Amino acid sequence: MPDFTGRASEIEVIEREALVGRHGQHSVTAVVTGKPGVGKTCLAVHLAHRMGAAYEDGELYADLRGVDERPALPEEITARFMQALGVPETEIPGDTCLRLDAYRRTVTGRSLLIVLDNAADEKQVRTLLPPGAGSLVLVTSRNRLMGLESVHRCDLETFPTSASLDFMRKVVGEDAVDREPRDAQCVAEFCGHLPLALRIAAIRLHSTCNMRMSDLARELRDERDRLEALKAGDLAVRAAFNLSYRKMGKGARNTFKSLAHVPGADFGTGICSAVTGLEVRQAAKMLRKLVDANLVEQSEVPGRFRFHDLLKVFSREKMEKGPADRVQGDRRRMLTWLQRSALKAQSTLGGVFEVELPDSGSAEIDSIETAAAWVDSELLNAVAALGVAESYDAPERVVGLALALSGICETVGRWSEWETVIDAGARAAGEVEVRSPMLVFLTARANLARYRREFSEALSCAEDVYAAARATGLPASIAGAANLLGCLKMETGQTDEALPLLRESLSIYEKLDLKHEVGKVLYNLGTIHRAAGETEKAIGYFERDLTVCVETMDELGAAETLNTLALAYVDMGRLRKAEELQREALKKFSKIRNPYKISMVTNDLAITLRRQGRIEEALALHLKDAEICRDVMNLSGEALARSNAAEALHRLGRKSEAIEYSMTARSVFARLGDDQRLAKAMISHIPILFEGGRIEEAVEGAAAAIETMRLLGDVKAVASAHQVLAREYEVIENWDESLRHAMQSLEIGGTALTPYERAATCGLALRPRLRSSWNVGGEVF
Repeated sequence: MPDFTGRASEIEVIEREALVGRHGQHSVTAVVTGKPGVGKTCLAVHLAHRMGAAYEDGELYADLRGVDERPALPEEITARFMQALGVPETEIPGDTCLRLDAYRRTVTGRSLLIVLDNAADEKQVRTLLPPGAGSLVLVTSRNRLMGLESVHRCDLETFPTSASLDFMRKVVGEDAVDREPRDAQCVAEFCGHLPLALRIAAIRLHSTCNMRMSDLARELRDERDRLEALKAGDLAVRAAFNLSYRKMGKGARNTFKSLAHVPGADFGTGICSAVTGLEVRQAAKMLRKLVDANLVEQSEVPGRFRFHDLLKVFSREKMEKGPADRVQGDRRRMLTWLQRSALKAQSTLGGVFEVELPDSGSAEIDSIETAAAWVDSELLNAVAALGVAESYDAPERVVGLALALSGICETVGRWSEWETVIDAGARAAGEVEVRSPMLVFLTARANLARYRREFSEALSCAEDVYAAARATGLPASIAGAANLLGCLKMETGQTDEALPLLRESLSIYEKLDLKHEVGKVLYNLGTIHRAAGETEKAIGYFERDLTVCVETMDELGAAETLNTLALAYVDMGRLRKAEELQREALKKFSKIRNPYKISMVTNDLAITLRRQGRIEEALALHLKDAEICRDVMNLSGEALARSNAAEALHRLGRKSEAIEYSMTARSVFARLGDDQRLAKAMISHIPILFEGGRIEEAVEGAAAAIETMRLLGDVKAVASAHQVLAREYEVIENWDESLRHAMQSLEIGGTALTPYERAATCGLALRPRLRSSWNVGGEVF
């Protein structure tokens, strides 16, 4: 065909197989399969034209009518083939078995190229394959014909974008495509890069007076009209799909229709079972049938399946024509399964509460591993299902699903999906009379902003939550809101206001005997005491919280507390103990698969290793952390990893790289408005800048950082900044400045400094004084 496009790799492989067959004196059978309209026949015919001359005894072609109600009988085709090879009609036996024997005798030893187009099944093809050597058979089928032995398989895919555009250029001309390239690409995408759809679109463009590519793109944009628009003469995408659909049994057809409810990009047997009402084993059987018929395809993830875009539209058309009660029942079963499964996954990962749900109404989740796997597989479907629920169901169902999903999104660190869940839940909660769901979603919004380090928004939201909770008069709501607001007050440097709120929360939760919530408040109180330099007291709170986490089987909480407890041990100089706890925390977070928490512990562990002098190991972890953050588009986290990598590079003597990483990290923090991390990075990079001769930049940056940390109430950070300046001024022998900053560190740090930090700072203060006392008359003694 003059407009044949692409398929270079498929052609190369089949030609190579055929060449090997001719040299090795054996026949070759190539089976070309794929979804309706993907171009199987075009490829087979194109190959026959290219390769026909190599087969001296001729070419044979037969349409096996595999999608017709009555496919061609093998004995019918054998008779035609024998006639084409010169056997008189009178010598062709009428008996089926005798005719088959005569066919085999006729084709044996001949060099033939045979095209068996549109095969129905293996049995139909197997009879027609020539015995002996020297032939090439090209079989095309909408079914995968997995039972055929010793064949080369070519599962034809849709075109890549470049081939789609090249194909349209060949049909309608280069000018029509290149004049409106964006619209041409849209047309290709709306056609799902399916060759049949592209051909029809191009024919319509070519044959419709004054139609431009932009007009066609606009017409195809609406999914509801797309299949109707992809029709030209006797060519129609819907008709091509219908041929395969009608060949399926009733169970497979019903499964195909029901799967239209699945809102995400792919699906597994669990959600298929839910939406169809079939047992999991039966659902898996139906999916295999649909895959064999190329009406659905396997995704990149083993055990997952997906629709081609146009087949999804076709499936939805079929679904919407079904009985209303069946359509509604399928949808409700799917939403119920997603909600119950999310609750089960959250219960398993968090361990805070247990849920007992019927196995038939939820996924099989019995461990952290299976819970995390369910989240990886089905969370996107569950989040997208909120839109389905909003369109068809009462707000109570949206609220129920959103409540189930909010906790799981927080646990596994899926922030983007969490935001969608919160928005949908809050919209629906505004339509129901019960106020408590709205408080849950407001709390979630505050926590999401907090995790994203958008503290101003988080604090404002937390204050609204606290006011709303007090208005309800419900003790548990007040305690939760007080803990949230207290935590944010703490993180924004308002410690004096944070402590009363946290104590209020702790008192209420202890009276209610809500152990898990008590543990959360203990954690926050420990964090406040650690920031104040009261390390022993902080450790006491953290250990109490860890006990609660173990008792309530809260793996996430335990991991968080282990890491923070490790940081307290770092403050005390117990680095090996800290490393042990951090590695345990990392193992727990890795099982839960929360990338933000994995990043957090990876970063903290790297710092612990750096303080042990294991700089190469630390640098490797910081660079790994940067990759983790980049994968989830956590810009602030990636900048933090680069900031810490700069310190490791400096310690390794890789000065130019250290400067580059330092500048990049601080630039990102400044752009994001993350003043706290910018200040901490500036303090830790003072030695890098001093050694690089950028002393003025270091001093100015340190002054700004000190002011930021002072406003945030982080006494330790302010004292640390002065301590670092004292050390760097000592290196360049500016004794006055070294002494001044050392004294300021001691004065400001007070009890916030650990004994080790205080001793180190005293040493810094003492050395300039001793140096001054030895320097007499300009000479050093």
